[in-house]
Order: sequence, then structure tokens, then C-alpha cells
Amino acid sequence: MIARDSFEDDLAIGDRVLVETDVYGHAVSFRSILARICPSELWLGLGSSDRRIETIGPDQQVQLTIARTGAALVSRSAFLRPLGGGKSRVFAVVRPNVLERVQRRSYVRYQIDLPVHVRHLDPDTWEPRGKSAITITKDLSPGGLSFVSDAAINLGDDLDLTLPLSGLDRLTMNGVVKRLARQTDHGDSVPGSQTHHTEVAVKFTRITSLDQDRIVRIILLAEHHRRLAAMAGQTSPTN
Repeated sequence: MIARDSFEDDLAIGDRVLVETDVYGHAVSFRSILARICPSELWLGLGSSDRRIETIGPDQQVQLTIARTGAALVSRSAFLRPLGGGKSRVFAVVRPNVLERVQRRSYVRYQIDLPVHVRHLDPDTWEPRGKSAITITKDLSPGGLSFVSDAAINLGDDLDLTLPLSGLDRLTMNGVVKRLARQTDHGDSVPGSQTHHTEVAVKFTRITSLDQDRIVRIILLAEHHRRLAAMAGQTSPTN
């Protein structure tokens, strides 16, 4: 599902970089902006200070994912140091010699109803902004999803998407709006009343391989339950 090609260094100030590592045995990620490119290191800036940065030790392994249209550049690196004191928003990592271009291929979408929280991403800080709009997915795959919403969403918008699971568990990813389909519902209770909705198709631009695997498991479990329900309906006695 993922094709990898060796790719020469193609970094630029302002690139959006996802940094993934472990903190006290738990997988964590930091959304950052490439602030400075040095011969042997990269300086990455956060939208706000994060105390977890101070708990990462020198030379600790990290994975970098640099967003690209329809793909991503990925590489292993190592944490160097926080920059700027106790509430630092900037930190340094080793500059990779070679990045790999990860080309995500198309996935078959599976029709499934799950709650999804949607927020816009700030184009300057790459941080979610505003209040979440809560809606329901129409379909889902490891590469994207679609939903219907009455929120103001435009083609090309960058979105922050959260799928709540059980308890505090959740999936969080970024995506870009690839297709819009306007819909109008004609109300039955009030003559002439109309409600306007938009079907929004989103392609993921930032999602971990682990979360893609979890989406596959969610789909397989939903299909298993659907088949069990269908079998139960076929074997139930008729009155």
C-alpha cells in the first residue's frame, strides 16, 4: 500500500514536520515547522511550548515526516537539544543525509458510521484552530474519509480530524479536502424549508503507519459484525 523511493534532500524553511518518538515508553508526536536548516542539524519550532521536549534525551531516536502533496518525505533522525530555555518552542535534531519519498496509493473506502471531530488547521502554525465540528463519517480507509457537514469548508482546506474510540483512545490525523458535493435537503415539516449540507472527501496528509493499521482493524471488525448480523437475520425463525 505504500511505495518508497530514495529521494535527495529537499527541505525548505516553513516545511511542516511531524516528529515521532517515545516519552516514558509512550509513543508521542509533535507537529512542528522547519525554522532553520544547518549543515548538520535542523531547528524545528512548535506552535506552543511543550514540556515533553525537555524529557527527550540527547541522541534519542526520532522519525521525521515532512508533508508533501500526495506523498511525504520520511527519515530516521536523532534528538539533539531544546533551544531557548525551560519553555522552549524550538529544538534541534540531526539533519538526515537522505530522505525517502513515501507515495501513498489509493485505498478502497469502506462505508462506516463513526463520529469524527473536525477543525481547520492554521496555515501558519499547523495547529488546529476554532471549535470542533462533530459529524459522522460516510466512509473510511487508511488513506482518507468522507463526511457530511454544514460547516464552512472549502476545496483545498487543511483539516485536523479526530476519531474518538473507546475511553480516552482516539485517532488523530491531518487531511486535505479533495472533493466537495453540495446537497440540499427539503424539509417535510415546513413547506419550502431547505437545509444545505456538503459532502466532504478528505485525503490524509499526516497519519502514522500505526494508525493506518488501526483503521484497517476497525474496518475488519465492523465487517465481521455486519456479517454476523446478516447471518443472524437469515437464521432467525419467522413468525
